[in-house]
Amino acid sequence: MTFLQLLQLADSALPIGTTAHSFGLETLTSEEEVCVEQLVAFCSDYLIECGTLECTFCLLSYRLVQASADGDIIHNMVASEKEAYIQTWLTLNMRLSAYKPARESRTASATLGRRLLQLAASLEELPVIQTALTAAKQQHIETHYSTAFGLVASLLTIDEEMTLLAYLQQTLSALLSTSQRLLPLGQSQASNIQWHLKPLMVEVIARSQQMALDPASITTFTPLLDLGSMRHPTLTTRLFIS
Repeated sequence: MTFLQLLQLADSALPIGTTAHSFGLETLTSEEEVCVEQLVAFCSDYLIECGTLECTFCLLSYRLVQASADGDIIHNMVASEKEAYIQTWLTLNMRLSAYKPARESRTASATLGRRLLQLAASLEELPVIQTALTAAKQQHIETHYSTAFGLVASLLTIDEEMTLLAYLQQTLSALLSTSQRLLPLGQSQASNIQWHLKPLMVEVIARSQQMALDPASITTFTPLLDLGSMRHPTLTTRLFIS
């Protein structure tokens, strides 16, 4: 059952709006900074930098549930324990916001995260999710997609490593789907790229697991994407929100 739930959560057809965002890629293709011939290298770098960052925060969010209340499932927490957990989770989201200097990408991540939590709350009886949504709204804190994914998967007791792999698979699928709408990239080419990047995805998971052991060491370097996202509002014609 948990595997089926994970497949649905990581499905690109999940109605939260992932297909509406390019996270700066639309600007880079418009300005001819990225072309089909460069796509394998671009996707590889994207996974190493963005993938590692997001998977690390997804993992930290996932493990918060296991670490709460001496290992008790968060559903059984008393009110004070649950409030402390939610505040810790919101602080984690604030930290992730600090790693996202581009407003458009940061807002997109927060929008997807909020919608994922809202959808999960409507699908399953998980009161803590509604508590998290309410607290985030009251405190004006962004709830990001990767941390929301980790939270929901952990509450559903989905396997940790499977959660990270599914999240990264969905991330790469979304990136290639975006590329197909922006570049002359065929379905077979996209499938070939995704297939051959799977070993790198496994490496990224290992990197994120190592980085999560020392959150103070988390780093990322994506100036091209950040600048692309910042310049996105100035494009004459846009297919994507971000």
